Amino acid sequence: MTIKELYNKNFNEAVEELAQIDDRITTYETLISFAKENIDNGNLFLSIHILKAVWEKPAEFYDYDYNMGTLETPTPLLLISDLEDYCEEQK
Repeated sequence: MTIKELYNKNFNEAVEELAQIDDRITTYETLISFAKENIDNGNLFLSIHILKAVWEKPAEFYDYDYNMGTLETPTPLLLISDLEDYCEEQK
């Protein structure tokens, strides 16, 4: 999706389409499940890190690289402009 195509969609359409091609886009529910899984596995620090981020900045969608753990903090995606970095450059 190009930036021009991005702005021709509503936020939910755009974020759901981009989430299918970029695994950094995740949902609130998926982050909460990840935090619960890490509690069960004894990774409390990571769980607290995730839960604190979603508590302080509630959103339906987030940018989060699951491979980075606590080196990455979930960032809420709230506006169409928040999705520009996931788009292809226009040709």
